[in-house]
Amino acid sequence: MLAIIIEFEVRPDCHEAFEAKLRTDAAQTLRDDGCFRMEILKPFDSDAGKLVLSELWRDDAALDAHRNKPGHSHAWQAPLRHAKRVNRYEVLA
Repeated sequence: MLAIIIEFEVRPDCHEAFEAKLRTDAAQTLRDDGCFRMEILKPFDSDAGKLVLSELWRDDAALDAHRNKPGHSHAWQAPLRHAKRVNRYEVLA
């Protein structure tokens, strides 16, 4: 299995729109074969502009199938965020 952790720094005036779209995308992605988890996380601290997406996938093939779905795009994110950091992990236990 593999985990993808994505950290977003969202523009303050775009936080509600970004979170709403991320929720919609996460719910749709959970229907993809091989997607076991999609969690949207918000820190307890004062960093209100940060959101984290935690994904768990069966394998690279499932993730590739998700990425290659017709209409799949993250282009909507760019105008709503300052930064995006993607971290990929092998799940050991």
